Amino acid sequence: MEAHDFCARATVLLVEHEPVIRTRVAIFLGEAGFEVVEAESPEAVWSILEARPDVRVMVADLDVAEGTDGLELARSVHLRWPSIGLVITSGRGRPLRPPDVPGNGSFLPRPLPADILLHEVRMAARQRAA
Repeated sequence: MEAHDFCARATVLLVEHEPVIRTRVAIFLGEAGFEVVEAESPEAVWSILEARPDVRVMVADLDVAEGTDGLELARSVHLRWPSIGLVITSGRGRPLRPPDVPGNGSFLPRPLPADILLHEVRMAARQRAA
């Protein structure tokens, strides 16, 4: 199996509290060949990760939910599951530098072109597949 094929079939955990955004991104990633598991809260993230060892990438909004910081969530996930690639997004103008995201993850400000999101998710999956 080629690395590209493996990455396209990777399982992505999508963490977004806004249902419309979550649905649009999930559909887009699903059409690109990823298996997408959706979570709207940190509690759901922990439940999913405990039950789904096949998750290769987590895409999370910087503002996960009221009172929850997506970067802190990413740090906690990375500590427990360092093999999960991380892509953090935000539309609130709070940019992060690459070293701010654990595990060589990436930060993408929104709105962002779909091809850039797809590239970063593929890179995160490929990095973990190597």
